[in-house]
Amino acid sequence: MEKDSGDVRDVLTNLYSNSTANRYIAATVLALVVVFSYTGYDTLVYRHDVIQNYAEDNEWLVSFETVNDTLQQTVVLQDEESRDLEFDMAGFSVPDDYRIGYIEVQITGEESAGLVSGNQCDSIAGDIVRNELTAQWDDPSNNLSGQDSSCVPIDLRLGVYPDFDGEDRTVQSINEYQALMDWTEEGWGEGFLVLTLELDTNSNTPFIGVDDDEEITIDINVVMFRASVEAIE
Repeated sequence: MEKDSGDVRDVLTNLYSNSTANRYIAATVLALVVVFSYTGYDTLVYRHDVIQNYAEDNEWLVSFETVNDTLQQTVVLQDEESRDLEFDMAGFSVPDDYRIGYIEVQITGEESAGLVSGNQCDSIAGDIVRNELTAQWDDPSNNLSGQDSSCVPIDLRLGVYPDFDGEDRTVQSINEYQALMDWTEEGWGEGFLVLTLELDTNSNTPFIGVDDDEEITIDINVVMFRASVEAIE
């Protein structure tokens, strides 16, 4: 009997010199070729439609359910006074699975035009101050500054969530999960909303005395949304 040296070449030589082993090896290789050929053919041909559903973008309708949380604060400003007001966004109630879409601010003076004949409305200015609040500060739909001297409320707006306007839209995506991804980001709307108010009184009626202050009411409306998607056939 020939001694096995343990060398790889000797092992292979001994293996392939055995005709029975060769037949088993050939049969095994042939079986593997048949199995892999069938699997590949089944995947590429019979399951083509299934694969296409996951490989190609489909059309989805994205719609939004919105809720609001509001806050009101009243302050009294003196003539030519400027004051900063801070509102912690953590104080607003955001339901589970909702995101902050945008913030609306209305600034209203106490006086009403024509309340006293000849009494001129005070001049009020309001600004949303740019700071570290995570929001869309450069959104073209923002209205961060306003001024009025005709007793008309000042309306300001700050977009918070990227591209959110509350309107339904259609998107192209592989599946429902990816269609929703753009509307489930966290972290938007965190920080402090800062408002600056300025007052310039304009009394020109000597019979009612000097108008040297104004009561100003600030209404903050935080609009929140939850997105849902539906396949468009």
